[in-house]
Amino acid sequence: MIVPEVSSILPPDLVSRIRAEAAPAERLGRLTPTLLSILRDQGWLRLLIPASVGGLEYALPDLLALQEAASCADGSFGWVLALCGGAGFFAGFVEEGVARSLFGSPDVCVAGTGFPAGTAEEVPGGFRVSGHWRYASGAPHATLFTANCRVGDLSADAPVRAVIFLPDQVSLVDGWRSLGLRATASQDMVVRDAFVPVARTFTLDRPFRHATGPLYRYPFLQQAEAVLSVTLLGMTRHFLDLFEARILPKFEGARQAWDDAAANLSDTREDFYRVVRRSWEAGPGDTALLAQVGNVARGATRTALRCADGLYPYGGMEMMRVDTEINRVWRDIHTASQHTLLSPLLG
Repeated sequence: MIVPEVSSILPPDLVSRIRAEAAPAERLGRLTPTLLSILRDQGWLRLLIPASVGGLEYALPDLLALQEAASCADGSFGWVLALCGGAGFFAGFVEEGVARSLFGSPDVCVAGTGFPAGTAEEVPGGFRVSGHWRYASGAPHATLFTANCRVGDLSADAPVRAVIFLPDQVSLVDGWRSLGLRATASQDMVVRDAFVPVARTFTLDRPFRHATGPLYRYPFLQQAEAVLSVTLLGMTRHFLDLFEARILPKFEGARQAWDDAAANLSDTREDFYRVVRRSWEAGPGDTALLAQVGNVARGATRTALRCADGLYPYGGMEMMRVDTEINRVWRDIHTASQHTLLSPLLG
């Protein structure tokens, strides 16, 4: 199959606007107002929200091409898009009226975390929820928060249910002290004895009738694996482009190493898009293809780290300085690679 070049997806002037804000965003520790406006003006935080409630409901292959290009523009920008835009998917798993009221605003931004670090006690009409969840990317910008809870207690055999919090129910704690992706503002969420009605809770077992498209039948795990891995591939493309523009003119001896890295990335992208497209077209019934999606996701991590670390020794002081663009992208790659779904140690 023909995989489109990352540079062909977004207009060059938009990429330039995003990159001009990347260093200020890192210093700020969150996306700048300009970057947040781009996400909202482009409608990108509504990519996975059902069309029936005002979303764009992108097909997975189209979503991945856009996600890769946004991440190539800037890693933190792409990561917030992946996590906050990805959470719009949950609008398909609550009642239509609830989905419209919560996710229907053009300014919607949903932050959250998947690890079940909270408890939900059943009470009449809903649940009393408490917990402390870490690493909610884009948290300062959120209009909604989602989190997984253990129903009853935190024991491993307690059932898990997801809840949707309103902003006034959540306290944010800025504990994000990371090597890279610093502008994602992946802060902690703290909730103490908040009431959440049943209508603002969900599981991913079955979408509601307003979400009937193939996006909501495709398993969330493989969708998340694909989105996060293509985010890492976009960062790696940015790293290679910067190396070619900034390092090779000063050190032609690195040419073979760069050629090898570029070929490795190209092969990985080809394999990634081939597997994901086949899985998307086959649907959720083909479990063998679904397993392959996880494999190519972790393969993308291995490629990203191999490219970044293989070229790092050739970069000199520009690679080492924390205030350079290529160093920032190198740090972003290493931080993204630590996400549980991307760990190369899992496969």
